[in-house]
Amino acid sequence: MTTTTERHRPSIIDRLTDPLTERARDRIERAEDKVRAAVQHELDAVGRSVRTRAVRIRPSAIAFGAAALLTVIGIALFAFGAVAGLALVMPTWLAALVVGVALILAAAGAAAWGRAKLPSGNPVIPVPSSTHPAEELVHPWAD
Repeated sequence: MTTTTERHRPSIIDRLTDPLTERARDRIERAEDKVRAAVQHELDAVGRSVRTRAVRIRPSAIAFGAAALLTVIGIALFAFGAVAGLALVMPTWLAALVVGVALILAAAGAAAWGRAKLPSGNPVIPVPSSTHPAEELVHPWAD
């Protein structure tokens, strides 16, 4: 009669495979640690790179934003001047309508020209080769 408190005696196969299992488990854990460290290192490097580039281009981005805003204001003033000039020879509402239609036609022409200049198909962008210091950590089985 067997009881539930009786210990299971390991078989000969269990005694032979246990050290192999432990070594495999150790290697897998080391590989996980190396991959985790490599991924974290890569993420940190990308974060530092993006922050560095953002700090370097911030003044240029602000200048381009200011230029775009001033250009929009200038175009609006040109449109207002055209409306005011045409208002001398026709009713103000009609002058505004004519200038508005002219601006919409100019915008449509610019959009059509831009669409015609788009490259056809999907452009192939070459992937640069990696020369990152974490590259050696990618191969966890090499001891």
